[in-house]
Amino acid sequence: MLGTSLPELVFIRISIYALRLIAPLSIVYLVASLHARKALIYPWLFPIAVVEAAFYLFVFLPRRIQLQKAAVHPPLLSREERRELFDKCVGSMSAESTLLWFGKGASAVRRENAVDWLLWALFSCSADSSLEEWQEELDYYVGEVSKFLGHPLDNGKNHKLKVMRLTLDPVIAIHRPFIWYMIICLIDTVASILLFYHGFQHYNTHKWFHAFPPRPLLSLLSRRSADPDIPYWCRPHKSTTKHPLVFIHGIGVGLYLYVPFFRELIAQDPDVGILALEILPVSMHITYPPLQRDAMCAAVARILDAHGITRFAVASHSYGTVVTAHLLHSAILAPRIAGILLVDPIPFLLHRADVAYNFVYRIPVHANQWQLWYFASRDADVSRALSRHFFWQQNILFKEDLKGRRVAVVLAGEDQIVDTHAVDEYLTGVTPPPRKWKEDGLEVLFFPKLDHAMVFDTKERRKALLEIVRELVQTDQSD
Repeated sequence: MLGTSLPELVFIRISIYALRLIAPLSIVYLVASLHARKALIYPWLFPIAVVEAAFYLFVFLPRRIQLQKAAVHPPLLSREERRELFDKCVGSMSAESTLLWFGKGASAVRRENAVDWLLWALFSCSADSSLEEWQEELDYYVGEVSKFLGHPLDNGKNHKLKVMRLTLDPVIAIHRPFIWYMIICLIDTVASILLFYHGFQHYNTHKWFHAFPPRPLLSLLSRRSADPDIPYWCRPHKSTTKHPLVFIHGIGVGLYLYVPFFRELIAQDPDVGILALEILPVSMHITYPPLQRDAMCAAVARILDAHGITRFAVASHSYGTVVTAHLLHSAILAPRIAGILLVDPIPFLLHRADVAYNFVYRIPVHANQWQLWYFASRDADVSRALSRHFFWQQNILFKEDLKGRRVAVVLAGEDQIVDTHAVDEYLTGVTPPPRKWKEDGLEVLFFPKLDHAMVFDTKERRKALLEIVRELVQTDQSD
């Protein structure tokens, strides 16, 4: 992750402009060449321009329209479930965190603005689909919102405000040129070679052409996945006294970022197996949508059963912590989880606007924000995953969900996505955040000077993660 210096800002802006100019310049070049009836400048530029122009016109543009398909929301919670969820969130709401749902610097929220937000958040619909039978319930929620804001809400609507409604708002995607996907293919291939070298075996899905860019090396060397939708890597588990580790990555270029971490885990204990899931919809690939919660849990259960894994520890990063939250909410898988490591977790305080605003809606200013904006949040498949398949009611984790488990949470003090200071205070009850806190099986590590994902950048930082995993894979009396 980049920092916030001026040279980094100049570098990232130039990089983004260069990538975004490839398609329009290719089209201009082709028009000019056709008009001149010859390939201008260099002959080899013509076929490259043809590929880039065709990729933009016949792949990206149709997909951008297709991505706007309405989200299929989970079944509506009952009135009792909605009230229970809302009341759980009340204690950590504030005027600042509530106003952010209506935009940075929002003020003068009126009743109908609050209703728009509540209808999306609790009923998964817009005002046009609201039912009369919800009116009394909405009146209660609006009254509580007015308490967050510190004043009664005036009737009517402030039309200058636009509430963030992640799964109802348009999917915003920015074109990536064909050459970008070839770079992803190269990174993917390098990561695959390194994982094979470190003793992993790849298990691919049953589907042909399930992802672009292609993965030719894996097509040749992979075995068949135990699930038709989820590819994964597995290093055999040999220990009889320790649990294997299930790893779930975050949004980015797949597992490439984590290879040094895997190498150090193997050096620390070669007999502990590692099963690393691949979530291609958030890995800069053009592919199928991510699985919904129940389907994902069923897929993970099939994979674990195929490898004879009855009990395991979980380590996950960023978006992967959302999948971990799903596993924790699964009646089948939750009892099999021996310990959990959550790095840069997304699910805590998800009822606050920080994650949605910072990842999807924020206008970038600093270099690290521009990096996140173009290379993550505006990727077509990542944007679809978050705007059409990310349902906060299913993804949220509360502190009480962790009780009775060995759980370690690693937070970065300068995380540009998550309000980690608020999360730390929520988990520990201590402010300012201590460097290390531990109580009743829950451990929280706070790195004050790091941004999102930076804990994986150096060997020194990864030592803390390795020590946590060493403890989590140990069997205890309950195992």
